[in-house]
Amino acid sequence: MDPTTIHETPTASPESAELLAAVESQVGFIPNVFAVLAESTPALAAFVGLNGAFGESTLSAIEREVVQLAASAENGCSYCVAGHTVFARNQAIDAATIEALRCENDLPDPRLDALARFVRAITQRSGHDCEAELAAVLDAEYTRGQVLEVIVGISVKTLSNLASNVFEIPVDDAFLECAWTPSSNHKEVQNHVA
Repeated sequence: MDPTTIHETPTASPESAELLAAVESQVGFIPNVFAVLAESTPALAAFVGLNGAFGESTLSAIEREVVQLAASAENGCSYCVAGHTVFARNQAIDAATIEALRCENDLPDPRLDALARFVRAITQRSGHDCEAELAAVLDAEYTRGQVLEVIVGISVKTLSNLASNVFEIPVDDAFLECAWTPSSNHKEVQNHVA
């Protein structure tokens, strides 16, 4: 396979370059996932738009990171788990919670644990047979509207997780200290599904 192009604003189409410039002004650099998605302006625009919509949800910044880390770990995405570990630290999420998300274990906070379990269940089962997890997240005082916002967050991560896994996007230097590899058990499950 040809190497993946990691675009910068000069190598991207004018439309993608404009989106990349906006990302750079917001984040301080252009993360590789955006740079790879810039190969297709519609893909990059969808990712930027979904990220913006999820950012406007009624979920807290911590809850949004829980959604993104849980989905990324469930999808076995090394790139996104590393990046969102850094973002979770930036939101002052405690180390035990971050480690639990990275290892797909129970979270110390029961409400966030219900959220992570719900994310894992619907990511793994494509939304089927998730009644117990839905009931638990609603019992944890999340609203039905917030459940839909969680689905938006999972959609954002599914797009970046799939692109990252397909193109083996290299982890940015800014995320390297939080590098992550799926557990051997996770790889066995993925191989069994394939």
